[in-house]
Amino acid sequence: NLKIVTLNCVSLIAQKRKQWLLNTLLAERVQVALLQETKLTTEHVKQAVLFFENHFEFRYAHAISHSAGTAILIRKRSGIVLFPEWETDQSGRICAVDVVYNNEALRLISVHAPNLALERKLFFNQLRQYMNTPAQTILGGDFNCVTRANDSSKGLRQDSSLTELKKLIRDFDLQDVTEFVEAPTPGYTHWQGDCQSRLDRIYASSSLAADTASYQVKPLAFSDHAIVAAQIRRVKEKPNRDSCWKSWKLNENALEEEGLQRAVRKLITDKGERNNATAVHWELLKAEIKMCIIAFCQEKSRERKAVKRDLTKALQTLIREENRTPGVFTADIRECKSQLLGILEDEYRGAMVRSRLRTLGRSEDPTKIFKTRERERANRNQINQLQSKGNIITDPEEIERELVTFFSSIFGKQKNLNGQAMKRVLDIMPQVPETITEFLNRPISESEVGSAIKELTPNKSPGVDGLGAAFYKIFSDELIPILTQVYGDVYKRKLLPPSMRQAVTVLIPKRKCRDSIASSEDFRPISLLTTDYKILAKILAKRLETAYQTLVGNHQTYGFKNRSIFTNLHTMRVITETAEAMERPTAVLQIDLKKAFDRVNHTFLFSLLEQCGTGEFLVNFLKICYRDISTRLLVNGRRSCSIPVKSSVRQGCPMSPILFAIYLEPLCKAILNDHRIRGACLGSMSVKLLAYADDVTLIGQSQEEVRKAVEHVSQFCDVSGAKMNPTKSVGTWLGPWPSKPELFLGIAWSTYISNYLGVGLGSMQLRTGVDGIHLNTLRAKLPEWWGRYVPLLNRAYVSNAVFFSTVWYSAQAVPCRQLDVQKVHRFCATFVWGSGFERMRRSNLFISRQKGGFGLVNLEIKLKVQRFLVFRNRDKTPALEAACRELGGHYLAPWMKETYGAPKKCSTLRYYKEIRDAIRFFEERFSWEYLNKVKRRRLYWDTLDLVMPPPMYRQMFPDDERSDVFKRLSVYPVRPGIRDFFVRFHTEVLAVKTWEEQKGFFLPWGVNCAICPVPETLQHTFLYCSNAELFWAQLRATLRIELYPTWHSMKFLVTPDQQQSRCHELLTLIGLHAIWNSRTDHTLVRERGKSA
Repeated sequence: NLKIVTLNCVSLIAQKRKQWLLNTLLAERVQVALLQETKLTTEHVKQAVLFFENHFEFRYAHAISHSAGTAILIRKRSGIVLFPEWETDQSGRICAVDVVYNNEALRLISVHAPNLALERKLFFNQLRQYMNTPAQTILGGDFNCVTRANDSSKGLRQDSSLTELKKLIRDFDLQDVTEFVEAPTPGYTHWQGDCQSRLDRIYASSSLAADTASYQVKPLAFSDHAIVAAQIRRVKEKPNRDSCWKSWKLNENALEEEGLQRAVRKLITDKGERNNATAVHWELLKAEIKMCIIAFCQEKSRERKAVKRDLTKALQTLIREENRTPGVFTADIRECKSQLLGILEDEYRGAMVRSRLRTLGRSEDPTKIFKTRERERANRNQINQLQSKGNIITDPEEIERELVTFFSSIFGKQKNLNGQAMKRVLDIMPQVPETITEFLNRPISESEVGSAIKELTPNKSPGVDGLGAAFYKIFSDELIPILTQVYGDVYKRKLLPPSMRQAVTVLIPKRKCRDSIASSEDFRPISLLTTDYKILAKILAKRLETAYQTLVGNHQTYGFKNRSIFTNLHTMRVITETAEAMERPTAVLQIDLKKAFDRVNHTFLFSLLEQCGTGEFLVNFLKICYRDISTRLLVNGRRSCSIPVKSSVRQGCPMSPILFAIYLEPLCKAILNDHRIRGACLGSMSVKLLAYADDVTLIGQSQEEVRKAVEHVSQFCDVSGAKMNPTKSVGTWLGPWPSKPELFLGIAWSTYISNYLGVGLGSMQLRTGVDGIHLNTLRAKLPEWWGRYVPLLNRAYVSNAVFFSTVWYSAQAVPCRQLDVQKVHRFCATFVWGSGFERMRRSNLFISRQKGGFGLVNLEIKLKVQRFLVFRNRDKTPALEAACRELGGHYLAPWMKETYGAPKKCSTLRYYKEIRDAIRFFEERFSWEYLNKVKRRRLYWDTLDLVMPPPMYRQMFPDDERSDVFKRLSVYPVRPGIRDFFVRFHTEVLAVKTWEEQKGFFLPWGVNCAICPVPETLQHTFLYCSNAELFWAQLRATLRIELYPTWHSMKFLVTPDQQQSRCHELLTLIGLHAIWNSRTDHTLVRERGKSA
């Protein structure tokens, strides 16, 4: 085991104090000691090195002023190979060394944090550069603060440094070693007056911290701090073993290897039985492909481990030789170390995938934060407690047993149905047209298989065979004819092959109060199905959609193309506005169907499909897909016993949206055909019901209508297996009512719609625009991106894809406040710059990259475009057409042929005021001929070009208004930091003195260049400063090239030499970065600063 201690030794100047420390370390058999407050200045260091040299290697950071120095002692002949170079900071508070232990690279860091909170915050921020390594890390020392209340006798005192320390621990995948062993309680390490605290701590990378064997705290006579010791087990390299066959998943990166592709293609060609493939052949072929891929990946893994092992051995040899002849092998050690750390960095790519975060792929570097996120995700998915019949279960086996019992009761039972009652419910359904039936019931073709493979969503979890979408896409040419034959054979056999019949069910917890304990009902089961089954299901789903596009009415917007959830949102908003503005009493009841997808009765579903004349071939194929199927629950990483599935449409199956919409349609038709239910009148139409999947909303004008609608729901539940949940159903009384009971039909009722499909439609929201933009939801998305290095230009992409899409959903359907729009812009701008300070005019961020901007979405213009198109395309949604005519008449009369019954100006009609403002905005800038034809995207960009002024940093070069410099920058083979530097250089936001003066920063020594007596501008810094002139001259002389950069060629990376253009562009880019780095080193007086 590796024994590590940390100790604030107060001083090591006196000989006796060195002896006391040495005696303690030898008695405790310590291999690594992290020391603080050594108080060793330059003159004392040599004495300390000589004193410890028989037993320990001594690495140090000098004591400077109030910073009393740090040091690291490493026991000789302990199996730890120490690199000859180490890192320290200017203040002497950080000492970092790299070692090789147990054939693994390891970084050891000793720290002594300042006493003052503000200094401590800056210190923890500075510490990041020493933590930034792919190697595993052990961080120990005196942190002068505590992160938990029980670590101090006076509790937790919040200050700004704690936040910075917690970020540091999170971003670099560190854990306190006391989390994994029994630590003494309270375990204080420092005593001062009446305050005792655990200031001295040891943090380690999560994989190391989990191997902590013991932890001790021992007071010492010669220090007011205790010595803190932790033992980390020496983990031996595990022998290679076969991957677990059942839980194996294909690593899709492996498919990029040409050798593997050739081997798999050969296997498919030799054993694929292209002309006579059966389900049996296909199962055997998949097993052989799986074995081939596993063998290939194991061989590659052995090769990577061998390279890593060889590099480690070479490194150890070089270090030994370097110790004998100092300075001879320094460059070789650096090169070897760089290669080893590169291998370690690639290993974090797996954590990027397993963390299930949105990533930028190859544009984002794999860092340790993904290990933290992976660990956090595993903890979130862990079910440690479960409520059952009033009791709390904590035993893992009992939890699994309870979940299996619960889902077996749902999946494994099929309710006996009343045949006559079912026939009465089904008779209401119309027939599929015969012209379509013929198309539906033809055999599956190769073209259908090919298009289904193209439409597969990448990066989805595979089923039990472990083969994901990427496999089928890469080998589609070889697999299409085979799969077509297999599906034909499946239809003949009337049974799916074993792997297609099996599923793994992942339990996704529903949103609940953070402190509440979940029960079995609080999990949503998502089925992981094999990809070959999904291909078949996509083909059948397309045919079902074609058949039922006209049979399932527009009230159901789930599962069909060209239908949108926004139809429901707009219609419900109009109903609410009509009730308030026209003073019409309206009752809205949102029905909750308990475990709706999981309770679908197969007998009822297939009877429904036959009743509608779907056709023998398609119905039989659907029955085959649900015949003799089973699933296993994935609980805390373990698969449960098999559960037969006799009811439900599986969430995760491409057919489920269509099948559930069809399943629910008899209920919808019954309510729509009941003349006793009038619904809400919107113009000439009546809205009785809205549905999005299982979110069914009933609308009536009286209590009796609601009662009749609920009766239809009860009748449907009796024959279909569905079950209404009154406790989660919600009713709303809109408009004037004689009385508004809070409880009606056993359901809770209110006076406003607080949540409809995730959007609030209360009077307050419609009147003021509050919550039109969910700022709290927006802020909740930010922690996912903390601690990750995202290149500057890609930050705008993240803002558009993550933050904008978060607020855009509700903003389209309800009014929005201009103040909230500007808050979103401010939020995204500060995220792009990575600080609370915006470096340039915000409007520049919205301009396209071609024109020198970042392409950030402008929410204000997006909303104007959306509001205008709602008005222009209102005839496509009858509710909107009626609303614009009746409710919006006061605002929209100038642009409509007729408006009638227009109410007087009403505060709840703010949405139509926004439509009016949008129409006026575009009418002033474009012709109606253009506006009547233009598409959404074109209108947005044309408006943006018209209203956003061109950036000032490009006004000197009007000919380069549409430069591709950012596009070329993204493909240059340079580090992301250089790209970020150039973006700042091009947009003229680098912190030169003239820029700082313009931004209002105090410059006590004026704006002149530190080298030349002229103002420090960007042009001066990179072109006219003597430092820059010498650099470019030396570069030309050294490389013997004709490179004479101008301000234009620097800004746009262009050169007159077309033959060597790419080479010169890269040299210019790297040269600019070198000049800036050398200047920064000089300005900040950095140790080991380099010339350009």
